[in-house]
Amino acid sequence: MTAPEKGPWKLFFVDEDRCIGCRACSSLWTEISSALALSEGGPNRTIRFPQAFEEFEARIAESLAEICPTGAISAPLADALPGEESFSLVFEMVRCRRCRTPFATGRELDYIRGKLTDEIKAESSYPSWMDLCPTCRRSAFREAASRELIVRRSGARR
Repeated sequence: MTAPEKGPWKLFFVDEDRCIGCRACSSLWTEISSALALSEGGPNRTIRFPQAFEEFEARIAESLAEICPTGAISAPLADALPGEESFSLVFEMVRCRRCRTPFATGRELDYIRGKLTDEIKAESSYPSWMDLCPTCRRSAFREAASRELIVRRSGARR
């Protein structure tokens, strides 16, 4: 970042203990996509965050803080830039039980499990569907619906 030494700057702070690596911050605006770097190589998801935003980019930092589902992001004002331009967080990915493709972070799935109501847990195939990537989850639901339809049709013919 080539910028003047004087602030005010919006520093970018991510609480590593609260961040779940869900990528909500990377999908807010196209301007943010260029500010954040996301990679999902192999068993890990790495998110590189900028350390600070210039004054005119402050709305981006503030929006990132608002969109974060866990409140892990904050953007305090500062008069000086930090020594580093960016920092990265690395998250281990969970593999789909069916196709073995990495699809979410363990923290992300734990967060979602914690938000599910008891009613949803009782009325679905929870927790098995949580272990499937979105593609396999859709396929499993289609297969279950097909089986149910076949059973209904065969029962009606008897």
